[in-house]
Amino acid sequence: MTSTSLENDPSPGGSKKLIRISLRRRSGLKASVKVRFLAGAMMTALAVTMASVKLSGRELASPMPSPPPARTSADQAAELQPLPRGLKKVKHIIWIMQENRTFDNYFGTFPGADGIPPATCLSKFPGSKDCVAPFHMPNLFPTCDLPHEWEHAHAAYNNGRMDAFVWVEGTSYTMGYLDDRDIPNYWTYAKDYTLCDALFSSQMGESLTNHLYMVSAQSGGMIGGARTVEEVKEIRDDPGGFSFEAFVDLLNKGGVSWKYYVETMPPRADEKMPPDILWYLLHPDPKEFSLWNPLPGFKSVRENPVSWKSLAELKQYYDDLEKGTLPQVAWIIPAFDDSEHPPAPVPQGMWYVTKVINALMKSPYWKDSVIFLTWDDYGGFYDHVPPPEMDAMGLGPRVPGLVISPFSKSAYVSHIVYDFTSILRFVERRFDLPNLTTRDKRADPMFDCFDFDQKPLSPVLITIPPDLPPSSRVEPYCVFTPTLPVVAPYSPSVEPVPFTGRQPAIK
Repeated sequence: MTSTSLENDPSPGGSKKLIRISLRRRSGLKASVKVRFLAGAMMTALAVTMASVKLSGRELASPMPSPPPARTSADQAAELQPLPRGLKKVKHIIWIMQENRTFDNYFGTFPGADGIPPATCLSKFPGSKDCVAPFHMPNLFPTCDLPHEWEHAHAAYNNGRMDAFVWVEGTSYTMGYLDDRDIPNYWTYAKDYTLCDALFSSQMGESLTNHLYMVSAQSGGMIGGARTVEEVKEIRDDPGGFSFEAFVDLLNKGGVSWKYYVETMPPRADEKMPPDILWYLLHPDPKEFSLWNPLPGFKSVRENPVSWKSLAELKQYYDDLEKGTLPQVAWIIPAFDDSEHPPAPVPQGMWYVTKVINALMKSPYWKDSVIFLTWDDYGGFYDHVPPPEMDAMGLGPRVPGLVISPFSKSAYVSHIVYDFTSILRFVERRFDLPNLTTRDKRADPMFDCFDFDQKPLSPVLITIPPDLPPSSRVEPYCVFTPTLPVVAPYSPSVEPVPFTGRQPAIK
């Protein structure tokens, strides 16, 4: 492996400007956030522009290859797939969403999966022979966030070459991977239940838009984040915020009970962080809009008392298991410290998820439940599989996906293409609901992950260490600077936000 000193060798010009853009977006300032809403041809044009952007005085020299053939379901008309016998055995569906990981980052070395190809080595700069090969990630690294917004994802994608991650992310840590030494619980679930190695994020971008697909099968034209409902209204020029239909509206109409559980963490007494966009992820309120909880941004949710009441704290999930009141459909969203979003410690998030899964497995609900465990976007990490082009919005890079259930195929890797709307499609087919958009209508409903005729699988309870420390935080929050400038919306009228620090290089 060649030396990976990108962080100590930033290119002159452009980098400071781009990091200002990134941090301004995270602060939610209105003057810069309006440009984050593009639609139709404008988004397509932006992606085309990124593909040919001049870098260091020259264009990317290699010719654009033909798009690789997408690995698709044998049944292209997914909505016409026959219902598997036994689907009605499923009474409860729990969707756990974690943060910011690719399939290669977590399962790139998993036996039998479409993992990291041999001899992979990504150039540090366009056209450079100096490259960074995949490496086992050091413990608790990276301690800074990696850029992972719309423009970064498209630039790293590089017309399907998937070869620009190192210079776009500004750090060699994009090439780091973890395995069963680091995330043993997740690998245990993969070995005992079903692993999906062709689950793609729904949009080639960041958290809010992918969470919107999670709850509505679309992003409403958004390609970036927003801090408040008021900002959503401004960005979308919509007085209702999100005035289109949410998936929970379908559930309500179909008489299907649901809850959106959000882990809450009260601020520490000595905490002095200003109430910016990160604050709302550190200390979420189920009834307050955030990047990971878009439902309060929906007009229909705010105006429906049943929906509003269904936005609940995570402690209610444990109460519902104990009292026998678990809804038929549930989402579970972490606070930042347990999210696995850099710089949050991965082991901490893994044990948080394990507690959530153990609680269900110990309850009477295990016998008729399905758990979908996914991660919301690529988070700046490398993945080698080009996402299929469904429309102007996506798909985005692969993310890890696990299906944990008595009905899951055991020790099985599903190679069929899915995205987050596939889980919505599974729910629709199970409860005889209509689709919301063309995305969920066309999505494969993930029936390949199940065998409803098999002897039900037993719960695999993972022992929680008695000395497991409470959740902690890595501070200060920081973001890597892309090594070269990337095309990005820019509003010169907004003052820059100070950058908090740089990550040291791997030696």
